[in-house]
Amino acid sequence: MLTATKAEAVYLETRARILTGVLPPGLNVNQESLAADLGVSITPLREALRRLEMEGLIRLEAHRTVVIAPLTGRELDELYVIRIELDSLAAGLAASHASEADVAAIGQLARQKPAREPVAQLERNRAFHRAIYASCGNGALAAYLDQLWDRTDRYRLILVKQELVGGMASRQDHIEIADAVADRDADSAARLTRDHIARSRKLIATIMSSRPNAEASQ
Repeated sequence: MLTATKAEAVYLETRARILTGVLPPGLNVNQESLAADLGVSITPLREALRRLEMEGLIRLEAHRTVVIAPLTGRELDELYVIRIELDSLAAGLAASHASEADVAAIGQLARQKPAREPVAQLERNRAFHRAIYASCGNGALAAYLDQLWDRTDRYRLILVKQELVGGMASRQDHIEIADAVADRDADSAARLTRDHIARSRKLIATIMSSRPNAEASQ
């Protein structure tokens, strides 16, 4: 019987390889070859691939071929137009519903020092936003946003890599959002979050369009 621990480990490793570009967008991979490279049997890999397909990171095709989903400007726009609305809603609700302990945690996460490694910084960003989702008082909204985050990780990583070189502008955004939540200012928390997400989308699109192999126009 497959243990949950092994299946989870295969999922996390495969997902990390996709996020970091070890398995780059558009790559076709044979499932058996990938399983051998990971040092596992095909069974835990298939379970991991089903999860990754639900997140939109891969496509499963005939003859056991795995296609790493390409990055496109169209998908970026589709995902971020939803995030702009739902993240701002969650932030406004958090300002009204967060406990004092939640407020303290959000403030600490906003002010933490940037990580040196992109994927680690991506996780720190996620922890901040998740703290807001968890304190918004709406479980369905938090669940939708968590799923949406999975779909946008690769796009967000593009911006994180850029910011680690040029400065973490998003950190100041987080601090301002956290302060608005602490002040119980729902309107400001929502507005600052909307601006933050919109600015991130614009910067990611700019970075993608500057790359020779970018698919931002598709």
